[in-house]
Amino acid sequence: MPDLIYVSERKIYGRLGMRAAAQRGIQGTIKIPQFADVTSSATWNDSESSASHALVEKARQKIERELFPVDLTETNLLPNQWIRFDLAMAQVAVHEDSGRPPEDVALFVGSVSDSSVERARDIRVLLCGSVRHLRTHAISGGRMGSDTTWLHDMILEVEDREESGVNVIPEFLGEILPIRKSQRLMESTVQGLYGWLDRRYPLSTRGRLRGHAVVLMDIDDSSWVDRLVVATPLYVEALPKETSDSRSRRSIWNRNSGGGTL
Repeated sequence: MPDLIYVSERKIYGRLGMRAAAQRGIQGTIKIPQFADVTSSATWNDSESSASHALVEKARQKIERELFPVDLTETNLLPNQWIRFDLAMAQVAVHEDSGRPPEDVALFVGSVSDSSVERARDIRVLLCGSVRHLRTHAISGGRMGSDTTWLHDMILEVEDREESGVNVIPEFLGEILPIRKSQRLMESTVQGLYGWLDRRYPLSTRGRLRGHAVVLMDIDDSSWVDRLVVATPLYVEALPKETSDSRSRRSIWNRNSGGGTL
């Protein structure tokens, strides 16, 4: 079974209208994925999330059955749209640029090749949420970086709105900021943050993560070489590293289930 490493219960209860049976703490053993380098300097609190694997699976089925999610590679994604993702990603926890630990924002970064265009480019993915939803410690990333205070505040504002039962993300994210920012400035800041994380955590540090998320921004115009999808996740689960033996067993199972012969 994949390890749940991030679960936003507010999305399950608020956006999906689901409820869990009374629980006492987190059920099962919490495992730290092999790809996550745990630092001794991590200072954030342990996750308060207690949603079970069974509840998250029901949420996944409800999204697929009723909310028509699309792959993150789909074009022209809109705020509030559900997407599914499955790719190699790095996991990091950060705090506001001018502030101090504990880290309060959880970020996940990764990319996939875009085969729908003639020139080669990547579809970059930045998932952002609260460390309250983490099931395991992430790499401690320190400050988010210059000019990102508004982004830090916006991420937590989205979380606070969900806590208050407001589950709709504005078409223009600047509407929920104390001081309005231009769309161009917002796009530049997010692209810069992604670039920093992408360089800091290369492919060798990443593991395969999958889940469902709600779109915040789809930055895709001629001003940028690569496209960037920014979203807030419902859940993120880590799949174990695949070995040659597991690939062989899956290949045999696929042939048998399809009526093939060994």
